[in-house]
Amino acid sequence: MKIFKLPDLGEGLPDATIREWQVREGDSVVADQVLVTVETAKALVEVPSPYSGRVEKLFAAEGETLETGQPLIGFQQSGGETAAPKPADSGTVVGKIESGSEALAREQRPVSHRPRCATPAVRALARQLGVDLTRLHPVGSRFTEIEVRNAAGQPLPGTGEVSAQRVADTAKPAVATGTSAEPARRAMALAMSRSRDLVCPMTLCDEVDISDWPKGTNATLRLLRAIAHAAASEPNLNAHFTNDTLEPQAPVNIGLAVDAPKGLFVPVIKDVAAHSDEDLLAAIFRFKQQASEGSIPQKDLQGATIHLSNFGSLGGRFATPVVVPPLVCIVGAGRSHKAVLPHKGKARVRKLLPLSITADHRAVTGGELARFLKKLSEFLTEP
Repeated sequence: MKIFKLPDLGEGLPDATIREWQVREGDSVVADQVLVTVETAKALVEVPSPYSGRVEKLFAAEGETLETGQPLIGFQQSGGETAAPKPADSGTVVGKIESGSEALAREQRPVSHRPRCATPAVRALARQLGVDLTRLHPVGSRFTEIEVRNAAGQPLPGTGEVSAQRVADTAKPAVATGTSAEPARRAMALAMSRSRDLVCPMTLCDEVDISDWPKGTNATLRLLRAIAHAAASEPNLNAHFTNDTLEPQAPVNIGLAVDAPKGLFVPVIKDVAAHSDEDLLAAIFRFKQQASEGSIPQKDLQGATIHLSNFGSLGGRFATPVVVPPLVCIVGAGRSHKAVLPHKGKARVRKLLPLSITADHRAVTGGELARFLKKLSEFLTEP
């Protein structure tokens, strides 16, 4: 029996959880056919077959976690297997392998064995909503999230304003169990341990007067805009620090911390300044919904240059947000509250937004962090 082991799925991820087998013992498969969908700490990933042959043994059941290099699937030893052509740079398996010979392989494989036309994230969403993809026909070459949601009678929201309450309602409280940690929680543990070992954190706190905001203003939207504005003045906060070198990044890609039943997810809104308010609001809603379903695409979990945690939507005023290397800064926003303050010569009740900003003191000076906070506050106090 030929043993195919769980390959390196990219970025040094140590393990993966079996989410859906696409084949069964006894099935015949062709090279590059999808064998299994696994969940890593970052996303759902399809693992293709390295060669054609007959499946003899599946080494793990759905829901089990395997470490990289452990046996995944066994093929019958008949001497007739045809190996899949390897690209010049074998690299790591991240999703479906794309190579110059794939078009030919795709034409040669039987139609009955072709993988279903949907990404792992879309298939996971279909299972979540009870949609049978075999009864649907995609408009393009693959099913989209919109098509699945429409089939389930749960269309994505339009680009209009999304209320904070509606966004908050998408996340349900997690129920504590004695089962092993989900991939997202294991990734959180690894990231926090790495931060503890590498980062020299400094946290600066302040409160911003937001009394003049128009009624119904979305706090997360304003924070995204404020971070992009402040980063333009203090680019060293929108940066990566690797090999003792500080590298300011452009544009501003903000990783938005999202609490979900499976753990913490940080989807990335890329080039914030280039998007309209409507686009940003739609992205905020979409990411929160996808996080609750565990269906955030891997491409949306990469490329952050600075982080935002709007923890005040859940509770608490101040915190010590954790910087995750190679990033050097994270902005935390607490729960707004009212206080009596002097305003235009009189005692007035004003609405305040607490801010807690942590930076990596290996790369950022205290002055740079203070100036960044000042620019952030100035932008947030505007109507």
